[in-house]
Amino acid sequence: MSPKLSIIIPCYNCEKTLREAVDSCYVQGFSENEFEIVMVDDGSTDNTRNLMGAIASEHANIHLFFHKKNKGGGAARNTAVANSKSEVIFCLDSDDLLPPNTLDKMLNYLHKKQCDGVGFNYFLNFNGTNVNDINHIITMSYVGERIPFDSLLQEENQMCALYHVFMFTKNSFNKAGGYPTHHGFDTQGFAWRFLTAGLHAETCPNTKYLQRVNFHKSYYLREYNDGKVNLNWKMIFIEHFYLFNKETKKFILDYDISDFTKNIHTQLKKRQKVFRDDYCNFIGSNYRHTVAEIKVKNKLIKVNSLSGIYLRIKNRLHL
Repeated sequence: MSPKLSIIIPCYNCEKTLREAVDSCYVQGFSENEFEIVMVDDGSTDNTRNLMGAIASEHANIHLFFHKKNKGGGAARNTAVANSKSEVIFCLDSDDLLPPNTLDKMLNYLHKKQCDGVGFNYFLNFNGTNVNDINHIITMSYVGERIPFDSLLQEENQMCALYHVFMFTKNSFNKAGGYPTHHGFDTQGFAWRFLTAGLHAETCPNTKYLQRVNFHKSYYLREYNDGKVNLNWKMIFIEHFYLFNKETKKFILDYDISDFTKNIHTQLKKRQKVFRDDYCNFIGSNYRHTVAEIKVKNKLIKVNSLSGIYLRIKNRLHL
């Protein structure tokens, strides 16, 4: 008999936080035979693999898989989904936590509303190792209603819950094409794939996710420090190029991705009109441009390099 839910956890150098993340899975309102945990190590260089083995020896419903080399978060998530047994998936980041009985509530909501995906209402960002030390809270939009495609631009503070971890069906995962593996924004890229595939997602009322901050360099921060944020966004936009109007296409192709002090996503949503007039006709088509069509004209600049320091000073002085 298949479990009700598969919780997948991509792991990379997470020996200090993994056990706490896993422990939070066992207070979600399910007995151990009702759910499974699928962990994939993505080439860790610390003690993560040994810890995974130790934790798995304590629970019969944990399954382990390993990448010989680091392939990135998207590849780790895809491997986990491919080896999961449930028709419903939830991805938990290895440094985050789940409040008790959250996934049970979300699973019931998904079945009741017959959704393809369900996101969190609140993201509680806590400092370091103290879950009670809340740094800030992010409130997601479209609570109890369908998340529209244009929420991906997050205009007027309409926050899209799919830009973070969320619950989804395996059928919708396959229809969306899985997590992208050709750039570093696999979570954001999956959100675009999900909604452009015409899938139905909602924000589940009164659900919370505990996200750890100010503990170590997050995946996003590592990408930012390497100057890859604009490159990652550009790759996402190019994949869905067919949805944009002519002027926006030119803006994306000509955008200087080397200037990390400006964010192409932020600049894009400031434009008066972004998508083509008939873009709705293409939602659900699953048509995508290939990576080969991406033309990188600019050299990436690391934030802490001499060129990066110059850019930051220039930006502060408005030169």
